[in-house]
Amino acid sequence: MSGLTIKDINTDSISVEERYALDILVNLPVPQVSKLQELMELEVEDVISPIILQNFIELCQECGLDLSEAGVNQFKDANKLGNTGAVRGIIGPQTAQFYFDAIIKKVTPELPPGTDRNINQAGLDLVKEFEGLHKRCPDGRVEAYIDPVGIPTIGWGHTAGVRIGDIITVEQGEKLLRQDLESSESTVSNLVKVSLTDNQFSALVSFVFNIGPTAFRRSTLLRKLNQGDDQGAANEFLRWNKGGGRVLLGLSKRREAERKLFLS
Repeated sequence: MSGLTIKDINTDSISVEERYALDILVNLPVPQVSKLQELMELEVEDVISPIILQNFIELCQECGLDLSEAGVNQFKDANKLGNTGAVRGIIGPQTAQFYFDAIIKKVTPELPPGTDRNINQAGLDLVKEFEGLHKRCPDGRVEAYIDPVGIPTIGWGHTAGVRIGDIITVEQGEKLLRQDLESSESTVSNLVKVSLTDNQFSALVSFVFNIGPTAFRRSTLLRKLNQGDDQGAANEFLRWNKGGGRVLLGLSKRREAERKLFLS
């Protein structure tokens, strides 16, 4: 169970579709519910309200997920989720996880590999500043460390294949960072349909590197940008400054820096 509070929802009078949507949300871990709220561009908070419930139903519809009784039974049967007897049509933690995975898979953009365009120096410096270079050795090299969520990390947030005890030069760390940025460069190149200056492109790469391609694909920022509203898109940067439902100073400063670079 997620441990989230149900607010202003009368569970005795909601529809079948709303009941199933609520069952999915209350059976997911809090971080996954927060991820869904971010995808729906809603304020992340520790409650499930009518607006969150309705937006989640619309998200499921966009992903082709039918939350009628027949649709839920079909989903459970298709995924071999033990849909007989007393558990038929019941959504528990395992089924909720399957729904979450199905949504993330559906909204994650499938992008062709590679791009000919790269982040510029101003953008790279911005990413370096806010990602931070941690655990410098006395000789100037960089040592692997355990990040706050327990993942071995080195340089500017690189995690792939890292082991505690690894040591690299700063130059090697920058090379790894550039490699890590390639997927964000591809995301921007493939999802943005209008012409971008180098600074606009680089600001967006930093933004995507931080929030992820799925959130960017569904963002109002991208929609406004592709509609030709550069100023509106620039203002959207500032909305993405929260973590765990709270405004974070570091994220606020990063968004301001990305917006400034985008408009320069």
